[in-house]
Amino acid sequence: MTSQGSSEIKQEHAAVADSVNSSDDGFQVLTIINRETHETIVIKKDWTDAEEQRLVRKLDFIITPLIFFGFFLLQLDRGNIANAYTDVNLINMLELNNYRINIASALFSLGIVIFEIPFNVALQRVSPSVFLSFQIFAWSLVATLQSQFTNLAGFYVTRFLVGALEAGYIPGCLYFLSTWYKRSELGLRHTLFFYGNLTASATSGLIAAGILRDLSGVGGMSGWQWIFFVEGIVGVGFSFIFLAFLPDSAAHPAAFWNKRWFYFTKEEARILRDRIYVDDPAKSVSTRTTNHKDVWETFKKPIPWLHVLITISSMQTTAALSSYIPLIIRSMGFGVFESNARSSIPQWCSMVLILLLSISSKHIKPRGGSIAFVLIWQLAAQIALRELPASASPTARFTALCFLVTAVANGHILNTSWLSVNIKSPRERSIALAMLIMAANIGGICGGQILRDNDRPLYRKGFLALIILDVFSVLLVFLTIWYYYNLNRKLEKLHGKEELVDEEEEKEAETVESLHETVYVGFNTSEIMDKEEEENTFVRKPKYRYIP
Repeated sequence: MTSQGSSEIKQEHAAVADSVNSSDDGFQVLTIINRETHETIVIKKDWTDAEEQRLVRKLDFIITPLIFFGFFLLQLDRGNIANAYTDVNLINMLELNNYRINIASALFSLGIVIFEIPFNVALQRVSPSVFLSFQIFAWSLVATLQSQFTNLAGFYVTRFLVGALEAGYIPGCLYFLSTWYKRSELGLRHTLFFYGNLTASATSGLIAAGILRDLSGVGGMSGWQWIFFVEGIVGVGFSFIFLAFLPDSAAHPAAFWNKRWFYFTKEEARILRDRIYVDDPAKSVSTRTTNHKDVWETFKKPIPWLHVLITISSMQTTAALSSYIPLIIRSMGFGVFESNARSSIPQWCSMVLILLLSISSKHIKPRGGSIAFVLIWQLAAQIALRELPASASPTARFTALCFLVTAVANGHILNTSWLSVNIKSPRERSIALAMLIMAANIGGICGGQILRDNDRPLYRKGFLALIILDVFSVLLVFLTIWYYYNLNRKLEKLHGKEELVDEEEEKEAETVESLHETVYVGFNTSEIMDKEEEENTFVRKPKYRYIP
């Protein structure tokens, strides 16, 4: 672009900003100028807080149940393999041992790792309701067909396909939520979303126990076959409900195919869109143009990698136990029905713990302290379970296992939220979240190989390896906290000291500060922002601070 063209664009932007921000109609005004497209969005906050809250409550009843149950089904189809392993018919047919079980776990995680980022980018280029509905249908269909494999090859192929087709759903839904909710509202919605996962983990053992007891042998099918068939076919049916009712966006507040009936009026849809832009102007930049350059820019930054390392190391305990909890409980002397039923107990405890941590984490400074607490709990429980003598009673061993399972995976949920609040760009945030889910499954590939046949039933060598990984995870959390504090010190030298306050108060202050101002968003591809323009008074200089 020529200097004359650059000057004309700057003058045009300045004229727009001056004319809009000088409005005297009494409404607060925000002007957003996109550096990529040179488009200008003018937002007048002409709605009341009561109107906004009414729309948010309505939104909660529309979106949250759909994505919650989608995650519920994902975890059900992902985790029911552990319950199927308690059926001796499956064990005998495939001659399963720890080595073969670990291979299946690794193939499942590999499918997610390979397709996580490609699917996440694809979701942003097409309708979310279409892509997410397709995913639910596809993985549920394969999960249902698992009931028909007859050899080890079929077992391995279906486990890989289920993992591959589930890839992208979790970060895709997290991104989808961010297009509807303000930053201060996302913490609770993230927790409710992950509750779909936790609820499935808590109920899958009970569901499987009933199926194994009541349906084994019915129609010539074994209990493990009925587990896959019943839980998979529910997902196939739900995919059509998901497609029919999930709204696309505030611009089209209905399913993609619905051109006549909408959840919100045009005025309500405008408020839903504008309130998000006021809260975070960067969300006005289209993510449909996300490409390999955005991926590379995200990869070059250290913040996502710190959280990735925390997840890889801490999630290995989750991966190691995920396929074995019912089998470990059964090795304590409990029957098939009781082993599956008991496996749900620590999952219910985990749901209570994550709720308490989600509520308290925003009041705990630093934020990483909540994650450190969970990982230290996990570490202590690992040590206690490993050091129990072989003569310990089944009740004592089961209690120690409950304490361990209650803590696992909660650190990953909190780490996801911690990363999300510290990534400003929507494009980078979506890619970073996909990286984190990939990291969880890389941890799954590694962690799934830790518990070995020659170490059963106490797995003392395996638990020692997990203890070392937990120590490493705790150290990484403290390193990340220090890194954020160090970044904030550098920002204070540039912009002055900003006191970190409660997260919701901080984001509300940023929102109020942005009104009556002009904000530039998007990449400066045309290089029209020079030093002179940066110093111009109509360009906002955000006082952003990281959340340690």
